[in-house]
Amino acid sequence: MRLSHLNALRALEATIRHGSFTAAANEIGITPAAVGQRVRSLEDYIGRPLLERTSSGVIPLDEARDIARLLTAGFSSIAGGLQQLLLEPTRNRVSVTLPASFAENWFTPAISEFYRRHAEIDLRLDASNRDVDLLAEDFDFAIRYGQPVADPLEEILLFGDQVFPVCSPEFAARHDLNPQSRTLRGVPLIHVLNRTSDPGWAGFHGWARAFGFDARGLEQGVRYSRISSGLQSAILGQGLVICGLTEAFNAIKAGKLALPFGPSMRLKTHYQYRLIWVKHQKITPLQEDFRTWLLQRAAAFVAESSDLLPDPVLL
Repeated sequence: MRLSHLNALRALEATIRHGSFTAAANEIGITPAAVGQRVRSLEDYIGRPLLERTSSGVIPLDEARDIARLLTAGFSSIAGGLQQLLLEPTRNRVSVTLPASFAENWFTPAISEFYRRHAEIDLRLDASNRDVDLLAEDFDFAIRYGQPVADPLEEILLFGDQVFPVCSPEFAARHDLNPQSRTLRGVPLIHVLNRTSDPGWAGFHGWARAFGFDARGLEQGVRYSRISSGLQSAILGQGLVICGLTEAFNAIKAGKLALPFGPSMRLKTHYQYRLIWVKHQKITPLQEDFRTWLLQRAAAFVAESSDLLPDPVLL
């Protein structure tokens, strides 16, 4: 049996179920344009349209509507069959895909605790921001920063995030940054490019506007492609950087970074971190313990964050 265009079929199934490329993209973890391209490639392959594109979304044509349930059931069955085949040989394995910044700044410092509980673990981490389809790739879990997922995936919410500027304590003192400051003119800024599609995320312009800062002088500074580089530059006293709490928490706790304008000048993001897996897949005892440990660690992080930054998020 010849089987092709799995990614395109997955995109079609999610689009039909959600009624839009955008919602399907949020579930799969790719852009709406990529979802549309995958569906288009399938239509080109079979030689006829499957969806009607409208200004308010997409409408499945009769042929697509007829196979929608088959596609949903089929992908769930494929995932379950693969999981059953892999279960015995991989009883000590836990494979996780997660965002690179989350892996570097939150997950890696915490995972040593789990290692101490399970010295026999074969932990495989894909720390990247690439397009990962849990139904098609060999991962037990995904940690994603985004919106809620839907069938055939399940999720548990870990925590949200907050956005604010940080710098080294010495840098803050040198540039006289304090809760009364309302301008960043003359302050070296560190910009991080291509952060996230989260509408609640803010760069310097959005953050300054939210808290009544002068809009002038916000374009100057150095630009990095990775937040880890921006944070390291800030720790070295080279500038002020906008980041998330999950990224800066450990450095703040260690006294390497500070919130020069006080803990109340932070913005709550719209997206949240979620642990995701394929519904009905078999879970080994070790994988179940990993899930339990991660939820416990997430709860502890939320409590520690409240102690570290007691003021409520202003916006």
